[in-house]
Amino acid sequence: MRVFALLLALSFLAGCASKPPYYISPAPVTIPKNATYWLDTFDVEVVGKNERFLSDDKVRQQLGIDLVDRLLKAKRYATSKEKADYLLDVSVIYTRRIQDTKGGFMTTIVDDNTILASVDFNYQVKVKKADAQVLHFSQARQGLMPSGYKGDWQNMKTMAGVLTNSGNSNVETFYTGALSRFIVDDLRGIPSR
Repeated sequence: MRVFALLLALSFLAGCASKPPYYISPAPVTIPKNATYWLDTFDVEVVGKNERFLSDDKVRQQLGIDLVDRLLKAKRYATSKEKADYLLDVSVIYTRRIQDTKGGFMTTIVDDNTILASVDFNYQVKVKKADAQVLHFSQARQGLMPSGYKGDWQNMKTMAGVLTNSGNSNVETFYTGALSRFIVDDLRGIPSR
């Protein structure tokens, strides 16, 4: 029993000492905390089509603007591609989880497929320098819903949309205005020395 407890304790210590598993690089990477980035490519795939919600181009545009804006506010976005310390290739899969309300009590309240229940936000970011990839990371954020005081307001508007049979298409701008925070937080989390 003592041997088992010792092995368990050692495995916990080894797990705590390791780097985050989503940073993958061919060699040890150190990026200065004040390094600047330039968004070289930004690809967005939108899954879950519905005419009540934003077009694919509008989702792509708003996510890109939000990402650049957050990097600018963090003083991490370069003034030009040539002056950037690192280039970013970002690929995003933005999946709408549209509530299927066919059948049951909800059918009498809500038109089918009008409620955006949550969003999955999956992304991969490649960090490059001099046309060579330095590292890449990816995340899968599943079932995201509005939170915080602004999110609570959005949730109340969604409930009002359910009760008035008008849907909640306006909640999508909340998502497109908040999701890029995850990418910026991950960029800040890259090991620096």
